[in-house]
Amino acid sequence: MTNLFLYIIQTAFIFSVLYILFVLFLKQLTFHHLNRIILLLLLPISLLIPLTKGIFPSSFSDVIIEVPLFDQVAMINTDIVDIQDIKTNDINSSFNYLGILITIYLIVVAIYLLRFFLTAKNLFLLKRRSFTKKENGYKLVIADVANIFSYFDSIFIPKQKIKTYDEYVLAHERMHIKLKHSIDVIITEIYIAFFWFNPLSYLYRKSLKSVHEFQADKGVLQKGVKTSDYMQLLMQTLEVQKPNNLYNYFKQPILKQRVIMMTKPKSNNLAKLKYSILLLMCIFLISAFTKPNISNKNSNDIEFVTILNVLDACDILEDETLPPSLFPVQNGTKENITSHFGVKRKHPKINKGVAHGGIDIRATPGTPVIATADGIISKASLEGDWGNLIIISHADDHETWYAHLQGFNIKKEQSVKKGDIIGYVGNTGLSTGPHLHYEVKYKGKRVNPLDYIN
Repeated sequence: MTNLFLYIIQTAFIFSVLYILFVLFLKQLTFHHLNRIILLLLLPISLLIPLTKGIFPSSFSDVIIEVPLFDQVAMINTDIVDIQDIKTNDINSSFNYLGILITIYLIVVAIYLLRFFLTAKNLFLLKRRSFTKKENGYKLVIADVANIFSYFDSIFIPKQKIKTYDEYVLAHERMHIKLKHSIDVIITEIYIAFFWFNPLSYLYRKSLKSVHEFQADKGVLQKGVKTSDYMQLLMQTLEVQKPNNLYNYFKQPILKQRVIMMTKPKSNNLAKLKYSILLLMCIFLISAFTKPNISNKNSNDIEFVTILNVLDACDILEDETLPPSLFPVQNGTKENITSHFGVKRKHPKINKGVAHGGIDIRATPGTPVIATADGIISKASLEGDWGNLIIISHADDHETWYAHLQGFNIKKEQSVKKGDIIGYVGNTGLSTGPHLHYEVKYKGKRVNPLDYIN
């Protein structure tokens, strides 16, 4: 649900940015065919950019949790403890609030779609009970309607105007049919149903239908109709009526813009360079929304999905690239180390010789454990034989692990600074006594922590 809400907001934002650029730089150009294409492309572009790899770090970024060789009982014990994320009351309440918002959103979407399908159904029934006459490439429907309008291959004409309608109006509606404008209208209405909360989507619909009118007017004038005669016909249709958004009307409240476009000199071809503004913005948005996905693979690993993308930490800590260098137990020294990196010995609980993947530091229960470098908490939960485990992702592909803790002083996704207290020494998981199991990883591989500790 969270990802759905995030996707909807991101899509609306991208659409709004691109549409505003269209209005500012391209709307007044006379390249109506190109403007129609650009407006139609705004919809799939805004829908696809948020799907770029990395936009949902909580869903598509996999972090592999490697079981330390010292605690390899996870390879023997088939009962793996389920991951339990730390959840506070604030998180639960915000999640419930988000669920309510999404429910309201979906209800309104359903209302919009229902109204859309009912309108289409009513139009279909109207056509069935009306007299239809096939013409060259279109159908003339004599129906009980107030105005002449076109819909796909049909032109609906009011019964009372069957003998008085103007040929220019009919030619205008034939251009709508020829250019298949009804397809654009259907796509737009469906889009608005899902993005009803964005006021720019309604302005977008008006812009697209304006381009439709500009195209139809241009098509009529290219057939040899005098511009003055055609404009006079437009002036006679100044009566403003509320149109149905599903149809193409000759009577539209944009007559002033249509007259301006008909009398406006054709835009210079150099003006097409302005379209590169949209292209550059698309490139920028794609780069802004794309983050590489990092995963470490090992056949002996247990895989968990986490909300953190390692590069998020790098973005926040772009000036803090030092590797972890502090001693992880407050006021502890190297004399407190009871088991060193790489030493192979029998574990007293599993009675099996394994090489140690980190260092063990003896301390009394409740002794503060500190972050050895700036970073972001990618995990803070109970993890089977690890006991209470904290994983911190640092810049430059470094990661530090703190196991067998008594408790936490942080929560998942929280930023921490070097020296911050993150937890307390304990005796949880597959531990034989109070101590901290500490590891350092670089690009997914264990390295000797003593090589980093100053």
